[in-house]
Amino acid sequence: MDRLPLNALRAFEAAARHLSLSRAAEELHLTHGAISHQVKALEAVLGTALFQRQGRGVGLTEPGQHLAEALSASFLRINEAMQAVRRQGNSTLTISVLTSFAARWLVPRLERFHEAHPEVVLNMRTGKGLVDLRRDGVDMGVRVGKGNYPGLDTRFLMSETLYVVASPRLAGGLPTTLEDLRRYTLLRDSFDDWAIWCRAAGIDVKGLKFGTAIQDSSVLLEAAANGGGIALARSVLAADDLASGRLVRLFDVEVPNIFSYWTVTLPERRDEAAIAKFRAWLEAEVAAFTGRAPV
Repeated sequence: MDRLPLNALRAFEAAARHLSLSRAAEELHLTHGAISHQVKALEAVLGTALFQRQGRGVGLTEPGQHLAEALSASFLRINEAMQAVRRQGNSTLTISVLTSFAARWLVPRLERFHEAHPEVVLNMRTGKGLVDLRRDGVDMGVRVGKGNYPGLDTRFLMSETLYVVASPRLAGGLPTTLEDLRRYTLLRDSFDDWAIWCRAAGIDVKGLKFGTAIQDSSVLLEAAANGGGIALARSVLAADDLASGRLVRLFDVEVPNIFSYWTVTLPERRDEAAIAKFRAWLEAEVAAFTGRAPV
């Protein structure tokens, strides 16, 4: 071999890790055909098959398994080395957060972080999927869950409650009693928390009129603010809309969200300067928001 076929090796490693050419194509932002071509080219160079058909999917041959393990370890070491060099050369910090949390809570407060730490260049990745901090080059994450993130330095950030909100200009006027809810379209997400809230309120969820399920909590609140119905809101995400008057809270009933907010970092990196600065700022912002003493 005159030189390493790096593109083909990267395509094969991704396909082997996922056991799927399609998922490898999505990860590397290539077409299925391009991944297939790279894998076939690598097999031709090596003179052996790396994949074998298994029902509707694919599996690794013995040589393929051996190569995949070696490549996975090698790419991980290369990525760690690159991240170490990047951290030495600048103060760039890459964070991963849910889109709804970024839009409704974090972004409106970020200017204060930039004012306090102009030396830190912040990159934000948003989405619903969990990233692999070690593999994906992410320095720190803010996750919503129960705090069970094995292998990560996990720190509690804040909890939240669920309560009912609507636009003050809701068509037909705002409901005044719990039974009035039956006259309105109720906006919901995929977790069906309305059943939990209704039990706490002492009303039967049966007979309530639910609209389309909206997966993103930020979009759910936007729909409510635009008069699209009554929503069961997460307190952290709805706070600014309540303060501005875009939304109003209905009734005194609230229930705790079973999920809380947590920060996660790699244990060996938790005390790095940029990470420590952002975490300290974030915890101070949460303390001001919740009214509790700083962590």
